[in-house]
Amino acid sequence: MRNFKGFSTVGKTHGSFKLYDIELVKQDLLNEFYTRKGSRLMSPQFGSMIWDLLFDPLTDNTLELVKEDCVRIVSRDPRLELLDVSTYEEDHTIQVTLQLRYVPTTTLTELVLTYQRDISAEQNQG
Repeated sequence: MRNFKGFSTVGKTHGSFKLYDIELVKQDLLNEFYTRKGSRLMSPQFGSMIWDLLFDPLTDNTLELVKEDCVRIVSRDPRLELLDVSTYEEDHTIQVTLQLRYVPTTTLTELVLTYQRDISAEQNQG
């Protein structure tokens, strides 16, 4: 029996757009992480602030803010339990790895998020 049903057109051009259970939950999480916080009309708390941190110096404090944002977003979804957050930065890119437990079945899963600066836009402004 399936607990959660939904759909997504992300990365699909044909076939079934239906998603179930853990795949739906992961897509919901990706939607929030890849939305800039404050950009969704009528939902200013939806989204991630990581986009705003990409152009800051990637200090220990900045990476801690990234982790705190991850904790905030995952804790809003009762279908998931956050087990660990790790960050890695290199060449204008922040990579975040989330270790998660899908609560209904206690399934462990990993979600990797990649945020990359648009260097060409940055150079055109300078």
